[in-house]
Amino acid sequence: MKSRHTMDLTSGSVTKKLLSFVYPLLIANLLQQLYQSADNAVVGRYVGADALAAVGATGSATTLVLNMIIGLAVGANIVNANLLGANNQSGLRKSMHTAMLVAFVGGLLVSATGILVSKPLLRLMRCDPDVLDDATLYMRIIFCGTPGTMIYNFGAGILRTHGDSRRPMVMMMVSGLVNVLLNLVFVLVFHMSVDGVALATIISKYISAVWVLCVLFDPKGDFKLSFQELKFRSHECWNIVKVGVPCGINGMVFGISNVIVQAAINDFGKIEMSGSAASGNIVNILYQILIAFYSACVSFSGQCYGAGKIKRIDKVLYISSGICITAIGLLSLLLTLFPSTFLSIFVKDPDVIRAGTVKMVIMAWSYILYAVSEVFLGCLRGMRCTTFTTVINVIRICGIRLLWIWVICPLQPDNTVLLYLCYPVSYVFSLSSLGYYYFRMRRKAMSKQEDLKLAT
Repeated sequence: MKSRHTMDLTSGSVTKKLLSFVYPLLIANLLQQLYQSADNAVVGRYVGADALAAVGATGSATTLVLNMIIGLAVGANIVNANLLGANNQSGLRKSMHTAMLVAFVGGLLVSATGILVSKPLLRLMRCDPDVLDDATLYMRIIFCGTPGTMIYNFGAGILRTHGDSRRPMVMMMVSGLVNVLLNLVFVLVFHMSVDGVALATIISKYISAVWVLCVLFDPKGDFKLSFQELKFRSHECWNIVKVGVPCGINGMVFGISNVIVQAAINDFGKIEMSGSAASGNIVNILYQILIAFYSACVSFSGQCYGAGKIKRIDKVLYISSGICITAIGLLSLLLTLFPSTFLSIFVKDPDVIRAGTVKMVIMAWSYILYAVSEVFLGCLRGMRCTTFTTVINVIRICGIRLLWIWVICPLQPDNTVLLYLCYPVSYVFSLSSLGYYYFRMRRKAMSKQEDLKLAT
């Protein structure tokens, strides 16, 4: 599909196309993060520390429930990228229609599940009783927006598969601005609390969902999808499930480990909970950088793998790693030098700022390791290596992280620094394992390619 919006990722300068693809994706991810950051900033400064703790306590829980369907979205993107790289237009069209139907139905199922499990899950995480009701209300409203979230993620994934990362950026710019404005209106004008910021978030999500549907189903647009062609096709569904379920399981296990870490943080009380929530918003900016390059690696390697251009994937990996290390290293230095300046955006209490600084500095520097491991992961997933990468992440990250909390942390139960060290330790093992596996699978792919050349 050739248009001014799409991009062939299998040819041309890797650096130029990578940067051209990543910067709109990064802006879109940062704006998506603005949803949660705006919620925290508004409730932290204008409602109070309890409201901030309530919103912050839901992050790991909502991510846990959402990650399976988001994994399916990643699976759909990989399948679509492989088909596009192989120039299989008929199969690609069927796959795109199937993916959008999976998004809608999956969104409804996750929404219903999330609303039902919100309070039990928060109790399981030992959420502070003082903020439990507000956290439950916030979480249930957020889950009402899940269909919109899924439709946007699947739809934006289709655009990015075709090299179009600019239109998803514009969608997030507009919906993110709406979210911020509605946060202020609901809290300052209508004197709402966590319910107001949650409502603002889901309205923004549905704006972006409707917009991406208009782009995909526009009869005069680039894609010309048709509602009449939406159906569950067994072959396409199986491909999406086969690639996407391991990604979803990986995300869910990550979510479980984050829930357990959050529960450990909750044991330190409301000050540590608020500090963790505030620092999480700052660190998530770094996360958006690495996740932008991860997504770019999935799209680039997916197209290149379908086209049989394995050496080009190496270039994507090396260039992405170098940019991530440089960018995250510089930002980590800035956060280390001026922690209070950044944390005061979200909270005024000096005790909360001191608590948040500990987590922010440790996680910021550890994200250098995390970024490179995600680059390896993105390239591997584009090559459809999803099952064993899930095994690696379950064993290396989640297993180590939980063992650290259950075995190491009890040695000094009042030491929050020891608790947060579970992150860099897990990233070291993840990076070494994924790096080894990538070069192993690359050799196999190159050998297979040579065998095909000899056969012809």
